[in-house]
Amino acid sequence: MSRAAATVFRPRRARLVIYPVAGVFLVMFTSFAVLLPNTWGIGSRLAVLAFAVAVLWFLHRLASVRIVARDQVVEVVNILRGRRLEWAEIVGVRLLRDDPWLMLDLADGYSMAAMGVQKADGDHAREQAQRFAAMVNAHTRTDHD
Repeated sequence: MSRAAATVFRPRRARLVIYPVAGVFLVMFTSFAVLLPNTWGIGSRLAVLAFAVAVLWFLHRLASVRIVARDQVVEVVNILRGRRLEWAEIVGVRLLRDDPWLMLDLADGYSMAAMGVQKADGDHAREQAQRFAAMVNAHTRTDHD
């Protein structure tokens, strides 16, 4: 399983918005922590910075969502959790009008969000969904199909 064989699906708009917002947020909260009145102690200033770091971590996780399709497995990385799936576990792919992101129908009867393809990306999202669905079809096709 080589890295060269991986196909990565990522949202476009989310990443273009999140990282600049994170930069502004970092500058703003760092300045706030430095410019607090002297009545605020070092602990309070560190708490402001710790809050900023927590928010930056969450924003980074939000921007890091993706689907990585490899020869043998698909890795779905969402905000808080990731999951590795065998191709055969994915029985359907959908991006419906009301779905904010790609939904994977799994062989166990459950559905799973795959936030690496987001409806907000418009035509690009539809193209990615079709491309991923074709990959699922190609990897799960049996010899008698």
